[in-house]
Amino acid sequence: MTIRNLSTAAATFVAVIAILSIAAGPVAGGAGQAALQQQDGAAPGNYSVLQDGDCTTISTFGDGSQSVEEFYDYRTPETEPSSYTYSSLGTMDLQRDDTSILFLYEGTEGTSLVLVHDRVYGGTNGSAVTMQFDSLPEEGEWAVEDDSYSDDLSGGPSDEFDHGETSSRITWVYSENSTDGAVFRGGLDDNDVDITIDPAFNDNADFRVYPGEITDWQALSSGGDGTERTSLDFRPIELRSGPCSSFDVSDVTAPSDVEADESFEIGATVENDGNVEDTFTVPIAIDGDVVDETDVTLDAGAETEVTTTVTLNETGTHAIEVGDEAVEVTVTEASNETTGETDTDQDGNDAQLPGFGVAAAIGSLLGAAIVARRRRV
Repeated sequence: MTIRNLSTAAATFVAVIAILSIAAGPVAGGAGQAALQQQDGAAPGNYSVLQDGDCTTISTFGDGSQSVEEFYDYRTPETEPSSYTYSSLGTMDLQRDDTSILFLYEGTEGTSLVLVHDRVYGGTNGSAVTMQFDSLPEEGEWAVEDDSYSDDLSGGPSDEFDHGETSSRITWVYSENSTDGAVFRGGLDDNDVDITIDPAFNDNADFRVYPGEITDWQALSSGGDGTERTSLDFRPIELRSGPCSSFDVSDVTAPSDVEADESFEIGATVENDGNVEDTFTVPIAIDGDVVDETDVTLDAGAETEVTTTVTLNETGTHAIEVGDEAVEVTVTEASNETTGETDTDQDGNDAQLPGFGVAAAIGSLLGAAIVARRRRV
């Protein structure tokens, strides 16, 4: 494994040996661990929106305490409570004029995809939207269809909902001061979600009635500082489970027992389980201190093996950590230790360093193999 700033690290290490006769511990560093915490693990509630090579990670709204129907709060004169808005009143805080939004909501029955077009009471002139949905989960359903009311009200809704087993084509037409939209629920908590949404707005919709214009299409994410909005082109997107950038460390290997001053290899498998190619910083730590790290670039779904060689001369049990995976190594006294009078040519400058031997630092500075192997996603 290669250490960054190789020449600087080597010069520092030589200076320590030449000048000091005291113990030198392993190099401490928080940067590698911080990088790991930012990148490692596909956090629950994260999805990716991919479009033309760009990827945006979005997080779900909701905490599972309310159904998505209650959250959406679709109202007509036939609902209870009733309203002549024919709109979603539960999403008003997220709505924007002349804007179509999509986001994920965590309700009492799992995760749902929510779509809302325009803003109720916004004073806009309405518009039309057509969306083609493909690769929908088979176990899912459209839990909310906005609009949905009887023919007794204005002859029935103008929207068209055409559903297949794993696909749907929906055209919404809505008037001023109102919204349209829908909610798809079911199968979105699986790890293999890959839905394609192909939009057509305004004059490009299958048909239209009202003259207003949708001018922005946004993917919303629930963030610590509030709602994060990403504007999308009026082009197809893919909605996938998991974040854009994520990696996983597994299969950490090291011998369970070694003798002091005996070199040994640490290995681990690193996998990109995100949705796009990315570069990850992989730290290797001993007893909590980062002693080596490297940058690894992997395609989505690819994996690689990282290795490094170290030497410990402090007896006892040591924790070996690669990313957030750990194993233990027990160091015992060397069996070939000699006793007797110390050679007069050996002085304190040549003493072994507790914890890591000279070979450990030199081995890390020289690097170790990174054997890449890819697997089909």
